[in-house]
Amino acid sequence: MSVHLPSRAIRTWRGARPSLTLVLLAALLAACTRSAGLVVAGSTSLLPLVEVLARAYEAAGGPRVSLQGGGSTAGLVAVRSKVAEVAMVSRDLTPEEEREGFQAHVIAYDVLAIAVHPSNPVDGLTREQLRRLMAGEITDWAEVGGLPGPVHLVNREWGSGSRDAIERLVGPTRHDTAVLNANGFIRLVVRQAPSAVGYLSLSVARAGGVKLLRVDGRLPGEPGYPLVRPLTLVTLGPPDREAQAFLDFVLGPTGQRLVAEQGMLPAR
Repeated sequence: MSVHLPSRAIRTWRGARPSLTLVLLAALLAACTRSAGLVVAGSTSLLPLVEVLARAYEAAGGPRVSLQGGGSTAGLVAVRSKVAEVAMVSRDLTPEEEREGFQAHVIAYDVLAIAVHPSNPVDGLTREQLRRLMAGEITDWAEVGGLPGPVHLVNREWGSGSRDAIERLVGPTRHDTAVLNANGFIRLVVRQAPSAVGYLSLSVARAGGVKLLRVDGRLPGEPGYPLVRPLTLVTLGPPDREAQAFLDFVLGPTGQRLVAEQGMLPAR
């Protein structure tokens, strides 16, 4: 079986890490500088959750919260450049970022799901099989109990918290892959391409159209499932008054209830 990924839904950048980051950052900076109130920018994995939290915060009497995506790294750059007060970051801070003074505040834990097309007969992988598949050592679905045919990995862009997390939890991903810059795009491509496999937040995967694989015998969301990462709001130094008020709401009973309702694990 030979199935090509739908080209209209995919943009692939090879060797273009700096230019992609600059494009994302330019768009993010332009949007943020037009915003008022508390500005929160960064991870597309965190964006849907923080959108729900921000609207609930405003409804409870808090000031306006303006949101912008662009990826975890771009969010940190926006905070460093003082066009945002808070970055949404879905990866660990690097030692350099910590030395610079960035402080991470965990607000939830996210489950990274491994998604395939619903017609794929593979139901699960061991962590070692997943590592080999992500690295390009497994290139045919028949090697893991599927139908003969090529494995097409759909990857996230450099600077993505999701990509950083999957490489930390599983291992390096192959570089000759389709690259998409949002969880939602991963889901759309995988649901159209029988040969595709991708990783995305469980909250996004639950929108439907894809099949989620067991990893080491556990489905995403079950106790003991291994692919879990912290989701953080990051400030440069201690949060200022407005940022602290938003963090207090997010980590309070209402905020953490909303975290659970959005399919993520509460931090408290």
